[in-house]
This record gives sequence, structure tokens and C-alpha cells, in this order.
Amino acid sequence: MSAFVDGFMFDVRLHRIILLALPFLIYANTLNHEFVLDDGIVITENKFVKQGVSGIPELLTKDSFYGFFQKQGKEKLVAGGRYRPMSLMVFAFVFEIFGPSSFVFHLLSILVYALLSFAIYVCIRKLFLIKFNKGSEAFAFLIALLFCTHPVHTECVANVKGMDESLALLFCMVAFYYFLIYLDERKYWQLMLTGIMMFFGLLSKENAISYVALIPFGAAVLYTDKLKSLKWPSLMLVLAALVFILLRANTLGLNPFTKLSTELMNNPFMKFENGQKVAMDIFEKAGIITYCLFEYLRLMVWPYPLTHDYYPKQIPMLGIGSINSIAAICIYSFAILFVLIKMKRYPAFSYSVAAFILPLFLVSNILFPIGTNMGERFIFMPSLGFIIGFVFLIQYLNKQNWSKSFYMIAPVCILFSVLTILRNPAWTSNQVLFDTDLKTSVKSAKIHNAVAGVLLESAPAIKDSAELRRVTAKAKLELEKALSIHPVYMEAHLQMGNIYYFEKDYVKAIEKYNYILKHLPDDEDAFKNLQMALRERGRQLGQAGQVKEAREYIKNALGMNPNDSESLMLMGIAEGSSGNNNLAIEYFRKAAQMDPKNPQVYINLGIAFKNDGDLITSDSMFAAAKAIDPEILKKNGIQSK
Repeated sequence: MSAFVDGFMFDVRLHRIILLALPFLIYANTLNHEFVLDDGIVITENKFVKQGVSGIPELLTKDSFYGFFQKQGKEKLVAGGRYRPMSLMVFAFVFEIFGPSSFVFHLLSILVYALLSFAIYVCIRKLFLIKFNKGSEAFAFLIALLFCTHPVHTECVANVKGMDESLALLFCMVAFYYFLIYLDERKYWQLMLTGIMMFFGLLSKENAISYVALIPFGAAVLYTDKLKSLKWPSLMLVLAALVFILLRANTLGLNPFTKLSTELMNNPFMKFENGQKVAMDIFEKAGIITYCLFEYLRLMVWPYPLTHDYYPKQIPMLGIGSINSIAAICIYSFAILFVLIKMKRYPAFSYSVAAFILPLFLVSNILFPIGTNMGERFIFMPSLGFIIGFVFLIQYLNKQNWSKSFYMIAPVCILFSVLTILRNPAWTSNQVLFDTDLKTSVKSAKIHNAVAGVLLESAPAIKDSAELRRVTAKAKLELEKALSIHPVYMEAHLQMGNIYYFEKDYVKAIEKYNYILKHLPDDEDAFKNLQMALRERGRQLGQAGQVKEAREYIKNALGMNPNDSESLMLMGIAEGSSGNNNLAIEYFRKAAQMDPKNPQVYINLGIAFKNDGDLITSDSMFAAAKAIDPEILKKNGIQSK
């Protein structure tokens, strides 16, 4: 057995086959999944992606979320905006051929991840060839195997939107490989490929910029005999970064961080004090950041339980003096000092520390706000550095006995594979994901609101009143939890208003919508829903015989939307009931202009003309209604002529 393992550890062909096949085995149970979370933003509800190839010019010249929001400014709810056209262009190509097939998109996500695992193997093998000579095959294989199986990557593979992370790191690995090849062969096409691949990585996701530094650093510490050759390939990386930055600036603006959101769900460093939203002080902010940095380390060592939601207040505000924060400060400080002091003696481990900390620094909220506390997708790129360091320590302890190292790492890979396979079903659909992660992210206002949102999606179609009450009661419970965590969470208030609307408690619905508009005067959803709630309260009062009160509500609804045919028709009914027949006819006529295919408008006009003594016009209105719906006269108890 030992002889077999010894041979296996240096079998490059078998390594490649395993690394290309294993991702498909581990993630096979995601192929029947739906689109979830932000897949709507980048695929199913993105106007430009759905246009296929013809939408690519717009994807290259607009914020990546613009095709979803389709309104200037809304795509920049999170400071900095998003410019990641590469994955969206890939999605557009796939959409052009296969349409919105979730199976094809999930298959593509696994394929990209398999190619990434393969690229990591090839690149790491080349990078550590001088350090380990023949052992570089074994070293690279153990690293790629751990990376491939690590459960913390499930979000970026099982969730199609996460392909931007896979693509970014894939292109960085290819750029790294050709950078190293150029040092040996000095061919211009290798130089060009280095820059092009780096540029593609940056177009995939902005955090790829960390490899503009990590690639030359890795070559410098592990290829010490070729330091003089680093100049031109390093310049190609810098040039790629400059072109990307200029392109991004041209699309999103030169200074995208001038205005930060005051909404806790888009800026986790806000807090609610004395009825006001205020920014956290530097120690509170540092406490959350360092706590998250510790959590990233924990996820790398023991990735359980996993969740997609680390939004406020899932991460506790313990301050800089918590055990987790102190531990994080000590661990990261020691790692950085080690690199600075022991770089020449331990270049491989030093590189692993840099490859972990630098990409993590970019998404840690230290340099700029990322819109949330943390996320498993943010550890995707840094995880490679951590895994390199872990495998290096194992082989160091085993004195480069690769069989012993394999026996130690293989059980970890098997355990990780099982955990990944077990985690994948959580990503089946939004409902399954939210219900699953609610058990972990119990303190997150966002996930309680999300669970309520999924429940309420079915509410408009529910006809049975008892079933509707059951659904709204469950949703209301989740929203109450969300609002107890974040009292001014306007999205939760909006959904609570919607519940009152579905329950026909229009007075409370109106109160909720007015509350939102008081805080967010430009909120389009609250404005639209308030108008409908006012209209329906007017209808409700009119049916109860309170015509005077009904007229006031309907008048307010018309003040918000003068062209709403339903409100116009209700006002016509109210005026007709009050004996103002001419006004009733005027409102009904305008309603007919707004909604000419609504037969009930013509029925009301017919009745109004009949009450006015104009039987000829009345009959013509009834005939117009019957032409649209042959049964409408019978439904209204009007005898057909």
C-alpha cells in the first residue's frame, strides 16, 4: 500500500484526472437546484444578460447590477458599486444558447470550479518546483485537493452568482503560470498572456487586484535566481490593473466611496441609539472587524455550521476587548511579523501567509466598506493561501515524506467532501436556503426578513382565508424578530405593511407605508402600496355604506395616482351613490380611457347614463361591456337586450 501511495503522489496524469473529475462528484447534487439569492440580479432578472450576446456592450459599460435595478443610482446601494462584467458576459453567452436553464448554469459553475482546481495544481507545481524539485507534484496535488473539497467554497459553486470568485482566481492562476513560464523561456507571447489573463481576472472581480502584488512576490521569494527577470512581467500586471482601474472609473466614477449608506443592511457599522441611526465609534468597528477575521480562521479550520447570512446583527458587537478579537489580533500580527522576519528562511510559508492575508484585507472592511460584516464567499480567494500554509506545515513536520502527508490530509479531504455534499442541498431554492440558515443566523435581521418574503410570495394567490391567515401569521412572526433586531429596517416594515394589506387591515397598512415614507420619502414601493391601500380602504368603507369617508380615502389615492382606473371607478361609484351623476360619468369616462378593456367600467357608465335618463347611451355602454365579456351583464344582474 505504501508503495502505491508513493507512486500515486507523483503521478501527474492521475492528479489531473482526479482534480477535473472530483468537483463534479462533490457538487453533482446541485445540478437540479433552482436559481437562488443574487442569481436574479446577475441572470434571471438582469435585462442585459437576458438579451444574450446583444446585451454584452451594456454589460461592459454599466455597473454590474444596473441591468437588474434599471434605474440610475439604485445599483450603488452598496458603496463603491460593482464592475464585474466577465461573469455576466459568460452568463449572457449561455443565456443566448440555453435560455434560463438552471441545470446548465449549475453545470457551468462546477466546470469553472474544476478548471480552477486544475489550474491551482499546475500553477503551484510550477511555483514550488525549485523548492521541492520532484516533490512539487505531491505538494501541488495536496493543496489542490484540499481546495477542491473545502466546504467553505459551497457558496461560490452551489450559488451560480459566485462564479465571479471562481473566474477571478482561475484567471489569476493562469496569469501566474505564464508569469513563471516567462521567467524560464522569455517569450513575448507569454508576457502578453500574463497581462491579458490578469485583466480578465480583474474583470471577473475586483479583489483579483491582490494578485498584481502576490504574483511578483511569489516569484521573488521562490525564484531568487531570477529576480532581474521580474521587471517586464510585473509591469504587465501593473498595466493590466491600470487599464482595469481606468475602465472601472469611466463606468462608475473616479471616487465611488464619497457617500456611504446609512442603512444597516448596506453599512454594518451603523447602530440605532435614542431613536437615531449613528455611526459606530472606531473601537466598536474594530471589534466587529477583528471578530470577523477570527471567524474566517475558524471557517478554514472547522467549516461548520455554514450560512450565507452574516448580516447585522449575526456578528455580535463585543468591542475590541473580546477573546475572539484579541486572538485575531495576536494571530494575524504574529503571521505578518513572521513573514517580515523569516521570509528568506521560510519563503514558502511566507508566501502562503501573504496569499491569505492580502486578499482577505481587501474584503475585511478595513480599507473600505463591503456592505456586510463578512461572508463565506469573501474567504474563497484567501483560502488558497491558508491551504498552502497548512500543507507546507504538514510536509515540514513529516520532513517531506509525501506518503505520510497524504495519510494525514486524505481523511481531512474525505471529511470536507462529506460536509460539502451535505451542505449543497441547502442551496436548492431560496425557501430551503433561508429555512436552513435561519437555524444558524438567528441574530440576523436580514434572514428573518427573507424568510417572511418567501412566505409572502404566495399570499396574493391564496384564496382560502384560513390558509392566508396561517401564512401571514408565520411571516409576521419572522418580521417581528427582524424588527426587534433592527427597529428601523424599512424593508421589514414594508413587508409588515403588505401583510396588513393581504389581511385587509388597510388602516394598519396605511400607517406602515406612511411610516416608511416619513423616513424614506422616495421609496417607490411604499408609495405605490400606500396608494393601493388608500384605494382599497375607500372601497371597504363604500361597501359598508360609509360613502363620505370612502370618498376621502379614494380622493387621497387619486392624488397619488390620478390615472389609476380602479380609483377613478371607485370615485365614480361614490359620486353616483351621493347623487352626483354628472361627476360619476366624468370619473367613469376617465377610467375607461385608462383601462379600455375593463368591462365593469362600461357597466358603471351604463348605469350612470341610465340614472341620468340617457337610455340610448346607457344601452351602448352595456353593449360595449358585453362585447368584452359576454357574461358581464348577467354577473351584474342586468337584463340583456
